Amino acid sequence: MRRTTFAAEDRPESPTELIARISAEHGSPTVTSTGRHRRPGGSVDAVVTTDPLPQRSLTRRLAPLAIGATVMLIATTVATTLRPADDAELAAPELSNAIVQNDPATAVDLPTVPNLPLPDPVTGAPPAPQDARESSEGPTSTTQHTQKKQAPPPAPLVKPAGDGKQAGLLKGWTQVGGDEFNGSISSKWTLYEGEGHSGNGTRSEKAVTVENGSLVIRGDSDGNTGGMAWGDSQRFGKWEMRAKFPAGDSQYHPVLILWPSDVDWPEGGEIDFAETTSASKDVSFFLHYSSSNQQKYAKKNIDITQWHNYAVEWVDGRVTGYIDGEKWFESTDGKTLPPGKMHPTIQLDYFPDGGSPKPSEMYVDYMRIYK
Repeated sequence: MRRTTFAAEDRPESPTELIARISAEHGSPTVTSTGRHRRPGGSVDAVVTTDPLPQRSLTRRLAPLAIGATVMLIATTVATTLRPADDAELAAPELSNAIVQNDPATAVDLPTVPNLPLPDPVTGAPPAPQDARESSEGPTSTTQHTQKKQAPPPAPLVKPAGDGKQAGLLKGWTQVGGDEFNGSISSKWTLYEGEGHSGNGTRSEKAVTVENGSLVIRGDSDGNTGGMAWGDSQRFGKWEMRAKFPAGDSQYHPVLILWPSDVDWPEGGEIDFAETTSASKDVSFFLHYSSSNQQKYAKKNIDITQWHNYAVEWVDGRVTGYIDGEKWFESTDGKTLPPGKMHPTIQLDYFPDGGSPKPSEMYVDYMRIYK
């Protein structure tokens, strides 16, 4: 008899079903070593390709155990998969931290927000306040590079003074000396002591002081006044003084001078690059020359009571005067130029003209020497 199929299910009989049916029809089965099943009469009707009956019996006994093991395995897998994330983190904190620190894939992309401070990626601590970060590290750029604050550059040797322009700055002269009168008078100055100009009045050191960063020379009602001379002399150079002459008596003459050092006056020459009276509304430039004391001069109307920068430039073949950086006098005539070295002086001279003079004064902010 050949293997048949169940019509309803359209499938071949299983070995178990086939054995059950044969056992019902013929009683206990006999299995030969060839695996053939014989009917009475000894003819072979079919070849059965199934496992021997003892193995089928073992399979039946072990099937429930296999099913149970499979169910337990599935249950364990489901329980492990559904375990809360907190338990996993508690079970392996070191591994969790290592992943956060070392695996770039764990980085979180945040929306682009200018200057957004991010928490610490490991501890989760919030960033320090902005003021605290700047006080310890200094300002940072958007790329988080620390920028050190730079110390301010030193002030230039020649600095702008007041409202007036300086010839030294405008002409690019190089300062080589001078006195700023910051608290005291340089030891290079020699203060006058003795009789006054042309024997009029007296000159006293007491009339010369430094106040609020400026040199002050005063003349009193008796014709007592003062003056001073710089100790270094030179042939050719550039000098600039910032000065003001408060309104006073016309008998007092404030004057900024280059005086001869090598050749006696008048042959040695004289350059008064700012001379006026304490009651004037103008200032004059006088270039003295020759043994007969000839003069070449210029005059300019300005408010002498205000600060102005008075400068003189003496080079080979030329003498030029400046007020607030603007040229107002010049001589290129060789016979008018000084024959030897000269040095600067500052004087408040007394020219008596009847009556007791009204006290007067002059101020000088600085004297600068250039080359």
